[in-house]
Amino acid sequence: MENFILYEKLGSGSRSVVHKGRLKGSLNYVAIVCSDKVKRPEIINHVRLCHDFEHPNIVSFYEWYETSNHLWLVVELCTG
Repeated sequence: MENFILYEKLGSGSRSVVHKGRLKGSLNYVAIVCSDKVKRPEIINHVRLCHDFEHPNIVSFYEWYETSNHLWLVVELCTG
């Protein structure tokens, strides 16, 4: 996650928080979802499903990272 800059918190749920962020050296913003590792099976299932989808009405999945306490998903930022 050291390749990303986290900005303001966009929202939160029971076990995850969504931040606005961007890749260092890039001007494109993304949404970065930080989830507890407790939800690891659900997150992995979500990643498997979303990895191959390319549709204008579905948020694009870019990549994910795992740290000692959290799972981080980098997805398309939907504005407007």
